Amino acid sequence: MELSEILNIILGGGLIGTIVTLRSTARKAKAEAVKAEADAETVRIDNAEHATRILVDNIVKPLKDEFNETKEELVETKKELARNTREMARLRKALDGANSCEHRDGCPVLDRLREQPKDRGCERGGTDRGKGQHREQGASCGDGACTDVGSEPDPEDGQPP
Repeated sequence: MELSEILNIILGGGLIGTIVTLRSTARKAKAEAVKAEADAETVRIDNAEHATRILVDNIVKPLKDEFNETKEELVETKKELARNTREMARLRKALDGANSCEHRDGCPVLDRLREQPKDRGCERGGTDRGKGQHREQGASCGDGACTDVGSEPDPEDGQPP
């Protein structure tokens, strides 16, 4: 065997070994790259789930709770409005009945319900001595425009302001 054949065998065998080693290294690197991609995808999914959880916990749940509270308040407000509407209807019915009463001219309740415009400058013409008392009939302003008691309510003790 000549030197060239020996070098050929040695170098040829080394080259084949190198090629086999490179192939296995490439396969190993490719497997690691696939694994790294899968890990990255898992991390991305975990991050998305975590972000969604944070979004739900910090934004969606408080908004949902606030919406439910507002909805309950709206229901209560509607109930209160219905009660007030019924009460106003009863008051209107009572006032309609009071206007047809034979004692309506001297009725202190109807007298207190009549509103007096504040910009006319009328003074109280009668005696308003507290609860159950009313002004004298025929008392009015100088121009004859105001004949009613003012709409200011009496204090709780029944004394005029």
